[in-house]
Amino acid sequence: MAYINRIRERVNKFANGQVIIEEDNISIGQMELQILEFDGKEIGYVNLFYLTPEYRGKGLGKELIRYAENFFRKSNVSEYHLREAPTNQRAIHLYTKSGVVK
Repeated sequence: MAYINRIRERVNKFANGQVIIEEDNISIGQMELQILEFDGKEIGYVNLFYLTPEYRGKGLGKELIRYAENFFRKSNVSEYHLREAPTNQRAIHLYTKSGVVK
């Protein structure tokens, strides 16, 4: 529960960049977005992208990606990055299917 409380504090400080998905007041997923400057250009980063296993494959991942894209677009950021483990084929499939380009 301490972890969830720390995340809620971060949500209050940077509301649009911290996303928590809840069902019946139970956290089932989260995403953390950040914008940093690199070589004079603002670049978006998806630092955290997680859904509990029982909620995967239900369209929530696509919704999180759309949220991230809209967040960066509204912030005038045209490029964003996220990393996944090369062995995480489920995540790679989600990102590819959603139009995320390597």
